[in-house]
Amino acid sequence: MGARLASQAHWLGQAQVRGDLYRVSWYPALVSGEGLVVGDVYGIPERLWPELDHFEEADRADPEYRRLVSPVQLASGLWLDAWVYWYARPVKGLARISGGDWLNAPP
Repeated sequence: MGARLASQAHWLGQAQVRGDLYRVSWYPALVSGEGLVVGDVYGIPERLWPELDHFEEADRADPEYRRLVSPVQLASGLWLDAWVYWYARPVKGLARISGGDWLNAPP
């Protein structure tokens, strides 16, 4: 999926969203919270959303993630509404990622 997005999506910049980040396994879980979580914002062609929803397991009766429009702030300071995948399952027992940055989280 990463290669597909790299070839067909347009990177808009790094951003932050209000929430908390947890380690599920080799991937993160973003949930509502008081912290700040950093990530990247991409412009994605409409035709890719069903494929991305399937990859994120957001298209199931019991989804792992839900894609919701959420306010994010770009590093430039600009606020915009973006589609964000929010973790839809309990985080009890999962390790919280201090600092909200998955790419710089310890293993």
